[in-house]
Amino acid sequence: MYFWPIRNQYLHPPSQPTISNSHERRSPPLERLSPVRASSTRVHHNIVTVPQSHSSDDALTKIEALFETIVDAISVGSPVAIPYRRSTNARVFNPIASASNPRDGRHMDSVRFPGRNPQELRRFEALFRIIEISHEALQSGTLVTKRNIYYQNMELFRSQSVVDEMVDNLAFTLGVGRNDLNIVATAKGLVAGQVELIMRGGSRINCAEISDSGVLLPSISAVEKIDFQSVKWLLVIEKEATFRTLSASRYYTVSRAGSGILVTGKGYPDLATRKFLATIHSVRPRLLMFALVDFDPHGISVLRTYQYGSQRLDHEKRTKVFGLIWLGIRSSDVLLNTVMTQDCSANSQGSQSSQDLSSQESIAYSVDAFEDERPAKRPRNQRTKSHPSDYTAPLNERDREKAVSVLRDICGTTRLDATEREHKLELQRMLILNIKAEIQAVDDFGDITNWLDERLLEHSRDVNSHQ
Repeated sequence: MYFWPIRNQYLHPPSQPTISNSHERRSPPLERLSPVRASSTRVHHNIVTVPQSHSSDDALTKIEALFETIVDAISVGSPVAIPYRRSTNARVFNPIASASNPRDGRHMDSVRFPGRNPQELRRFEALFRIIEISHEALQSGTLVTKRNIYYQNMELFRSQSVVDEMVDNLAFTLGVGRNDLNIVATAKGLVAGQVELIMRGGSRINCAEISDSGVLLPSISAVEKIDFQSVKWLLVIEKEATFRTLSASRYYTVSRAGSGILVTGKGYPDLATRKFLATIHSVRPRLLMFALVDFDPHGISVLRTYQYGSQRLDHEKRTKVFGLIWLGIRSSDVLLNTVMTQDCSANSQGSQSSQDLSSQESIAYSVDAFEDERPAKRPRNQRTKSHPSDYTAPLNERDREKAVSVLRDICGTTRLDATEREHKLELQRMLILNIKAEIQAVDDFGDITNWLDERLLEHSRDVNSHQ
């Protein structure tokens, strides 16, 4: 461990490019001053400038103040303590912390040197190294990945999860976002479609030409402008396999609903994917944004993460897309398929068809008594699968535990909005009927495009009729 060089390195840093507080201010055009949202973001035709966060300046100031405190403590021979609190405890009630800080009930901890044992010493050294790397990145105006931090000193950090946790907790402690530390996660999400990303360094990423399997989503802090071209919609897809299928067929250009954008977070989305979508929703609030997830508790949980965020990263700003529309799949899609399949099968057996169909309808809609609503049936092409089990599967124990967990989270809300009431109802249907289904349940022999066209056009008409 070393500390004394800190005074020269950090309190009197060499002349390096820093992030300037000054930025060009532009008056918003009339097009942006709509009832939907007022924004200072400049729009020129279809090219939108991404708002730049200036919280990095705040993060740099706080880190340098922290270094001064450390140096002062060492100079007088006092123990060193770095403030540190865990984001996972942000919503956990702590009576001691509540007494000292009744506003948020968050318990402030610290990492100390010298530690009481080797483990505490290692923890201090690891946290100090992350702070040091963040400071260097902020001063130079560069981005560093959490993966890169781990590989810089694998012996110190021991595992990638240690770095992930410490970075998130450091940002939470300082009251800034992770990106404000100039620390980002390795790209995970994918994007494809009629959109071009113009990076701050001047390079361009054309999401329609680079690859049929999509482009890795860059950190939104590295994007200067977005050219939406003639995009009419954006679709977030839970499953990477479905995303790659639609991307390879260039569905975003051939859709009957017009050109669009496809995005996937490959299951539960990472922070970069969520920030990217939240930024798009902010700069283009009129763009229709949809989500396609499995009809199971995990699918609804993924959907809610996009819409309402996650508890662990609830302190992060600009990560929620409340306007995200649940395109499917819902119980009405799955149960209607089941009814149609039974109808086709029963027709070949004569007069028994009407009884079978009546029975299936009774099962499909009996659960609607919970909310006094009956989902409208939509005309669909008849299927040729042999049995309803081809579409659905029973919930396992893990599914049921997840459903209960999500329901508990929903019911913990003071007042449910229409979206949360819908989530609650669909989870109740899953539990009572003991069914789940994957996105492939609405495939026409591996082709989901007809179903997507119907839904996208239907929602577009609904939106236009209300304008």
